[in-house]
Amino acid sequence: MTIKMPAKLSDIIDAIDFISGDSSQSSEAFIQIASGQVFIRSEYLDNIEDIKLPTNLSDKNLYLSLPSKHDLDLASKLPLTFTNQFAPDYFNEVHSMFKHRGAFGRFKDWADRHQLLSAWYLFEEKSTQAAIKDWCQENDIILAEEN
Repeated sequence: MTIKMPAKLSDIIDAIDFISGDSSQSSEAFIQIASGQVFIRSEYLDNIEDIKLPTNLSDKNLYLSLPSKHDLDLASKLPLTFTNQFAPDYFNEVHSMFKHRGAFGRFKDWADRHQLLSAWYLFEEKSTQAAIKDWCQENDIILAEEN
């Protein structure tokens, strides 16, 4: 199913970031097939009066559900890939972090202590963008040129 109008990559990334940051995993994001417009449905946005969501977001003929970062396999795998590339001697230490809750906080503290935090953020951004572009291509989503 091809999205008929180009969608903004930045809108898709923002929506995926939003739903991925919801620890309750109750937020959802959709792209409208006819227009390429992105919508977010979340209890965290219920109080914002300016947002008018379509009532038929669950209609798979009209909307495509956007994946979370977990769905794109960007959860614990990405920090391990980063560590393997930037600090391979610490791979086992970082790997053990992701066997317990709160791993991302510990990982970011670790990266900060090793002066790798800014490298991590750049790596994460580029990797996430590449995974989302791949997902868009797999789902026939045409991306609009952005400035």
